[in-house]
Amino acid sequence: MSLASRLYHGQISFDFVGRWRTWFLISGLAMLISLAALFVPGLKFGIDFKGGGVFTVKPTHAVTQAQVSDALGDVAKVVQISNEPGKPQQVTVQTESLTSAQIATVRANLARVAGVQPAQVSNTVVGSKWGSTVTNKALVALAVFLAVIIVYVSIRFDFKMSVSALVALIHDLLITAGVYALARFEVTPATVIGLLTILGYSLYDTVVVFDKVKENTGELSSMSRLTYSEAANRAVNQTLVRSLNTSLTSLLPIAALLTIGLLLPGAETIKDLSLALFVGVAAGTYSSVFIATPFLALWKETEPRNRQLRARVARLAASGAAEEAPARPRQVASRSRRAVEAGTDAAGAGGQRRGGDGRRRQERAPVLEEEETPTGLHLEADRDEEIEEAGEPAPARAAAPAPRQGQKPRPAQQRRKSSGRKPSSSAKRRRR
Repeated sequence: MSLASRLYHGQISFDFVGRWRTWFLISGLAMLISLAALFVPGLKFGIDFKGGGVFTVKPTHAVTQAQVSDALGDVAKVVQISNEPGKPQQVTVQTESLTSAQIATVRANLARVAGVQPAQVSNTVVGSKWGSTVTNKALVALAVFLAVIIVYVSIRFDFKMSVSALVALIHDLLITAGVYALARFEVTPATVIGLLTILGYSLYDTVVVFDKVKENTGELSSMSRLTYSEAANRAVNQTLVRSLNTSLTSLLPIAALLTIGLLLPGAETIKDLSLALFVGVAAGTYSSVFIATPFLALWKETEPRNRQLRARVARLAASGAAEEAPARPRQVASRSRRAVEAGTDAAGAGGQRRGGDGRRRQERAPVLEEEETPTGLHLEADRDEEIEEAGEPAPARAAAPAPRQGQKPRPAQQRRKSSGRKPSSSAKRRRR
């Protein structure tokens, strides 16, 4: 049987919900580090957000980044040189917002280093107003996306599940932004696209788990033997392999894109997009299993219905442990003594027989061990002992009916009436 099948049928189970303190501690530390990284060193915004100029030129001879940086000075913030096989070299320089005089100076110096005319240096200026417009549009898109998530999940499941999904999304966003700040990658429009993409992926994975949670918890009643947390944990185990398979099949091509963006010069857009996707997909898989479901289970356990169910399951577990506990030595001795006395009385009443010489012979009754004592004697002794321990008087036994007037009392063991046939030799020997 495969691992997925064993997890689905409960043969193997990992306690994800029960160890919520461990997962919350790990996520809390990661979010704290990411939040601190947003201030120190902070996000590195690209030219599309903060504005500036981009100068591009194709030199007639090979140049280096050091030559370009020395020629332009502190004005050049980013210098990129692409050396693709079969294509001429291309130099790209990014600067801050410049005046018209500064732009002319940069073009002249860059043309001198490249060995071309200043007219052959292309120039693109991005204003800071346009960058702020892009930032505002991205924030509005993010707010609309989160609002639609709350509405959809509330209608599809319930409000608490929508809030839990939102907590997981904020967890993914903050960690991804912290990684960007620590890695010193530029935040570009491609980064915004990647962030919105990972939010959709994280929501998809969370909805898959919540759908199974709703299915398992919908079967709970006041007579169930599972709590809400246990049913939710079973749902996580049942969808675990599916989440891992989906994540791995998504991370492998994203990792290939990230490798290409890091190694291939000029592939800045691919690098920005793939990093956001890689970190977001990994964080989304983690949050749907370790954050969203435990958070939901803890919140649901505060409901009166689930609190009563948890108390009932705890009482059943306590009573089951008490029934499995061994009997005390005093109780075992008392049961054995009463069983032996009951067996002796029964043997004395029915074990007296007439001998061949007219004298009554009494057979000795065998001593009954604890295992040989009839079940009825056990039950009667247990009831008497429980009543005595509770301090209540023992119930009166039903008295035997009194004999009618003129009728002789019957002996304890009455012989059968003779059938008129002569006893066989084997019967005679048994009587003797």
